[in-house]
Amino acid sequence: MMEILRTAYQALLRNWGRAVLTSLSMVVGTASLVLVVVAGISGRAYTLELIRGVGTNLISVSHESFDPAAGKIVPADLLNLGDLKAILNEIPGVRSAAPLVVSHPTVTLEGISRVVSLIGTTAEYQHVRNIEIVRGSFIGENDQKFRNKVCLITEPFAKKLEHDPFYKNAVNFYGIQFTVIGIFRERVSTFGWSEVTDYGAVIPLSVIRYFKPGETLDQIYVSAESMGLVPEISTEINQLLVRRHRQKSIYSVMNLSEILKTANRISLGLTLVLLVIASISLIATGIGIMNVMLITVTERTREIGIRKSIGAARRILLIEFLTEALILSGGGGLVGIALGVAVPYSVHFFAPGIQIQIPGIAVALGFGVTLLVGLIFGMIPALKASRLNPVEALRYE
Repeated sequence: MMEILRTAYQALLRNWGRAVLTSLSMVVGTASLVLVVVAGISGRAYTLELIRGVGTNLISVSHESFDPAAGKIVPADLLNLGDLKAILNEIPGVRSAAPLVVSHPTVTLEGISRVVSLIGTTAEYQHVRNIEIVRGSFIGENDQKFRNKVCLITEPFAKKLEHDPFYKNAVNFYGIQFTVIGIFRERVSTFGWSEVTDYGAVIPLSVIRYFKPGETLDQIYVSAESMGLVPEISTEINQLLVRRHRQKSIYSVMNLSEILKTANRISLGLTLVLLVIASISLIATGIGIMNVMLITVTERTREIGIRKSIGAARRILLIEFLTEALILSGGGGLVGIALGVAVPYSVHFFAPGIQIQIPGIAVALGFGVTLLVGLIFGMIPALKASRLNPVEALRYE
C-alpha cells in the first residue's frame, strides 16, 4: 500500500499545477457544502429560539364579535375574571394565567400627541409573557391590592420622556399621575401577537378599573406546564368558555405550537434545497476530476503497458488510479472543510451575540462526500487503466 501511495503521489507531483487547480474546485464545493449545513442548522436553531422566546407554552384567549362561518357580526360575551379563575382551577396542566384590560390614552411628547397602549394586568403577566425588566421592578401584589398609581413603560417611551425637561419620573394618564417604577421590553419579536407597542405602559389591573369599570377582560394569556400540553389545553379552554357563556359566543384560543412546527419544516426544506445546490457543485467537480484522470491515463498509456507486461496486476493498477483520484478529492475536501468551518467561526469576532453552531456532522458529511465523489468519478479512469491491453498499450505513441 505504501508503494501505491508513493507512486500516486509522484504521478500527481509531475503535473502539480493541474492537480492543484483540480483540487481547487473541490475546495469550493466542499466549503459550500459545509457552510450550507452550518447555516441551515444555525439558522433553524436561531428561528426556533426566537419563537420559543415568545413562549411555546403560551396560549392567547380572546372573544370574537365576528363569525367567519356565518359572515356576520354576532353578540359577544366578553371574558371576565370568573373565566380566568375557571381556567386556573378546572383545567389541568395550566401553570399560570394573566388577565389583560387595554386602554388607549394620549400623552403629549415633544409637542406631539402620542397614543399609549395602557395595559392593566397582574404580577403574573411578567412571567406568562416573558417580559424582561430593563430597569426597576414589575408591579406586585401590594400594588394590585392597594391600587398604587405605579406603572412600567417601554424603552422607546422612556427615551422620549427623558428628553422632556418637565419629566419627574412620573407620567400622566387620564389626569392621574403614575410613578414610573420600571422600564420593560419584550425579549423577542412576538410575530404580531403583541399588545405592547413602542409607547406602552403596564399598570395594576385594579387601577385601570378607574377608566374601564366592570369585570370584563379584553384578553387572557395562559401558560401551560409543557409544550406538549398546549393543543389539549387550548381545546379545553375553548370548550370551557363555550359552556360558561351564551351559545352563539365565539372565542379565539391561539398558540404558537403550529408556528413552531411550520418554521421547523420551512427551515428544513430550505436546508435541503441548499444541499441540492451544493451537491450539484460537487458533481461538477467530480466530472472535472474524472476528465483529468482520463487525461492522465491517456498520457501514461505506455507506462501502464510496460508495467502490465512485467506482471503488474489489474487490481494494483485499479487501486493506484483510484488513490490518485482520492488524493485529489480528499486534499481539496480537507481544505474546503477548514474554510467552511473558519468562515462561520470568524462571525464570533465580529458579532459575539450571534451563536453559530458548527456540528460535527457538517465536518463528517463534508469529508465523506468528497471521498465519495473521488471514488465514484475516479472509478471510470481507474477501470480504463486496469483493462488496457498491454500489447496495444506498448505500441501507443
